[in-house]
Formats: sequence, structure tokens, C-alpha cells
Amino acid sequence: EPQFILYCERAMSDDSRLARQINALCDTLIDVIDGRDSFIGELDMLAYKFVRRKMAEFMKETQCKDILNLMKLQILGREFELRAREKSLFIEKLKGNMNY
Repeated sequence: EPQFILYCERAMSDDSRLARQINALCDTLIDVIDGRDSFIGELDMLAYKFVRRKMAEFMKETQCKDILNLMKLQILGREFELRAREKSLFIEKLKGNMNY
């Protein structure tokens, strides 16, 4: 039983670490998306030329894909946080600190 508790604690720690790393990645991606938003706004103002208009359209498409991926990453990060919490509660039950 102590070995199993130790294993669960390591798994919980791994899940927490992954959640932190995913959240850090999300923060970085948010910064990139915000910077690109400013650039897209500038392109829209200058979109009177065909090339600039096409470039703005391409950047908007890329931005939409990145925002979708950001949302998926945020969900994944929350799932790892939830798994870590579930493991923590399970460990407490195994140790006898909580009722089933």
C-alpha cells in the first residue's frame, strides 16, 4: 500500500507539472495572438492593395486557428489539474484521512 501511495503521489505531481507547463504555453500563445491582433489591425487599415488584403486574410485565418488551439490547450491544462486533484483526494482516502 505505501508503494501504491508513492506511485499515486508521483503521478499527481506529474499531472500538476504538465498542467503548469501547458498553462505557461497558453500564456505565451496569448501574447503571440495579442501581438498578431495588432499587426492584423494595421494590415486592415492598409488593405487597399491586393497583396496587403490577401496577407491580412491569411493572418486572420492563422489567428483563428491559433485561438482554437489555445482553447484546446486550456481545456487540456484544466483536465490535468482536475486529474491531479482527483489523485490527491484518492491518496487522502488511501491514507485514511477521509471517508469514502
